[in-house]
Amino acid sequence: MLSITLDENIPYAEQAFSTLGQTRLLAGRSLCHADLQDTDILVVRSITKVNAQLLRGTPVRFVATATAGFDHIDLDYLREQGIGFTRAPGCNAVSAAEYVLAALSHWSLMRNKPLQECSIGIIGHGNVGSRVRQLCESKGMRCIAHDPPLQELGHTGLHSLEAALACDIVTLHVPFTCTGKHPTFRLLDAAHLATLRPGSLLLNTARGGVVEESALLARLQTRTDLDVVLDTWENEPAINLTLLQHTLLGTPHIAGYSLDGKVRGTKMVYGACCEFLQVEPRWESPLAPAEPLFSVLEAYDIREDDRRLKALLHDKMLDSARYFDQLRKNYPVRREFSGLS
Repeated sequence: MLSITLDENIPYAEQAFSTLGQTRLLAGRSLCHADLQDTDILVVRSITKVNAQLLRGTPVRFVATATAGFDHIDLDYLREQGIGFTRAPGCNAVSAAEYVLAALSHWSLMRNKPLQECSIGIIGHGNVGSRVRQLCESKGMRCIAHDPPLQELGHTGLHSLEAALACDIVTLHVPFTCTGKHPTFRLLDAAHLATLRPGSLLLNTARGGVVEESALLARLQTRTDLDVVLDTWENEPAINLTLLQHTLLGTPHIAGYSLDGKVRGTKMVYGACCEFLQVEPRWESPLAPAEPLFSVLEAYDIREDDRRLKALLHDKMLDSARYFDQLRKNYPVRREFSGLS
């Protein structure tokens, strides 16, 4: 019988993958080489580094990450070893885009800035960025999208990075890459951060390393004309608490954490695993549509996520890295805006 090791925080993973073999649930952050000595299939999230150190000498022959991002996966090693791989691109795109809209709604109320009078620079126009654009255009906002790889593929309606950074709001939706023609590591460095207009808002729900945090903190400490919403951080889970203190909203990498998005990711990697094994899927998502709601902050009160993370600033007894992970592990049920009228 197949042996399948699962991150314990992937919703319905045990129910789905138990149709394929014997399952075992483990904590993704502490999962190690010794845990995989009898594992055929490994299913993880972004907190588990999957590389030679983890896999060498194990019987693992298929790896799945129930996430859109895959910078935690050593794809070269998997290819060299002939290990199958899948991920869940776009699984959390709806919820990440809705997170942005919730943050914009809060900022609009706090700063008395009607969204329909604002421009937004969307850096990265893939699964999440394109949905952010749809939501923002529905609010009457002017959208300036920037995505060099898509532009090279012939996509139209895209603009320069400088044009995106000149907007009232700048939001990041790029993968984390250090190599290639368009690396995103520290895409927004000190020079770019200096160009953000006074009174603007910067959001990062991509990856922490896309923004040069030390430069961002320096700007926030010397000037008070920039609002920042951060969901992703360098050195997670041991985040910079001084930077957290300077955010309008700070959350523990949960932008894509709707239950709908998580279950969609489970379904996608389960289906890919069935295809790899050449068997018919026998599990279906049990989620029913969400109940109708009538406002963005009613559907998702992002301020509660900010309040929970900022408890770190007031309770010095908390272990910040452990607390960050616990917030993610015990994240309350959040549904997508599917019923929003």
